[in-house]
This record gives sequence, C-alpha cells and structure tokens, in this order.
Amino acid sequence: MSPSDLTIESVSRVDRKRAKNRDALVDAARGLFARHGFETTTIAAIAEAADLGFGTFYRYFPDKDAILEAVLDSGRLEIEGVLTHTENEAVPAAEALRGLTGRFASAVRRNQDMIVLMWQVGVRAESTSPKRVRPDQLPPERSLPVMLAGAIGRIIERGVASGEFAVSDAVLLSRFIASAHMYLLSRPAMKIGERALVDALCELELNALTAGIAQTATPRGGRR
Repeated sequence: MSPSDLTIESVSRVDRKRAKNRDALVDAARGLFARHGFETTTIAAIAEAADLGFGTFYRYFPDKDAILEAVLDSGRLEIEGVLTHTENEAVPAAEALRGLTGRFASAVRRNQDMIVLMWQVGVRAESTSPKRVRPDQLPPERSLPVMLAGAIGRIIERGVASGEFAVSDAVLLSRFIASAHMYLLSRPAMKIGERALVDALCELELNALTAGIAQTATPRGGRR
C-alpha cells in the first residue's frame, strides 16, 4: 500500500469516527430533549448519554441551540415525507386529506419523541435565557403546526376549486384541523388504536369541509 493510500484510509477513518460521534450526540440529545425538555437538558448530560467526553461536544456543536437545530433537521425529513407525499396532489382532495392524516398518525407512532419535540419548539418557548428558541424566531419549516397547516391548506384550496369542499376561510380552517392533529401527540392518544384515531379525525375534517355543500344542496324545509 502506497503512502497516499495510507493517507486516504486514515482520513476516511477519521471522517467515519467524526460522523459516528456526531450521530451519537444528536441521538442522545433527541432522547433527552424529548424526555426532559430543551431547557432542563445540559450539555454534560448529552455528552454522557452519547458516551463521549464533555469537551468532545464542542468539537461538533458550539452550543445547545446548535444541536437542537441538528435534532430538528433529522426529524424534519420524516415530516416532509408526509407533507409532500405525491398523493397530496394526485388524488381527490378528500382522499388526499385522509391519506395525509393517516401518514401523519403513523409518523407520530414511529417518531413520537421527535415529533413532540418539534411541536414543543414550534408553539412555545422552553427557555427563559436570552438565546431561547421562540416560535416567532423559527422559520416556518421548524414549526410543526405551521408545516402541517400549510399542507392541509393546500389540499383544502384544491378541494374548494374542484367543488369537493365549501369553506369560507380555508386558511383559518386549515389551522383548526392542524390543531386537531396535535391530539395525536398526546399520551391518551397513544392508548387508542391508530385506525380509530384516523377515522375519527377524518370524520371531523370532512364534516367541516363539506357542510357548506350539504346546506347548498338541500333547500329550506329539507326538500330538494
């Protein structure tokens, strides 16, 4: 093996070790943030949970806010897959909304800790320090309710255009429906079957979105 080959192999080994350490820190932070909250979790606790030295943390992240961003980035991919699924645009609006709700419910079951953390960061501050993460400081892609409401709103607007839905304010209704989805993150919801939750939520959604059509189709007195 030539000296150049040895150098390449050494660099590759170092890169793999760095990637392994960074992943360990992010995974440890994810679990601790979800269980104890962002503010309560210390950098020392993250390093200990990752089985790394305290000083090693700062080789990868300048502070706790930076690793929070990394944690959220790793979880955002799961949510983006739900909110940008091809069915959201390729099937009738009612079917698309049901599909989105089902995929979101499944994502919650698979990644409850991550999604709860995204929701917490998106709707309230967990820290009182000057560097706290506040909802108004977050870009839309960091706030789970905003991300979800946007995807739901696009489906509602498409349904209104096709005549499937009849609503007076698609944006406001999309926010209400997104808020209803947040129940899926609660502990009581975890004790209920996923299919039952999806069915109940879809019934709520479609009743709200099609009530205007039913009223228009049925004249006063209940006769057509």
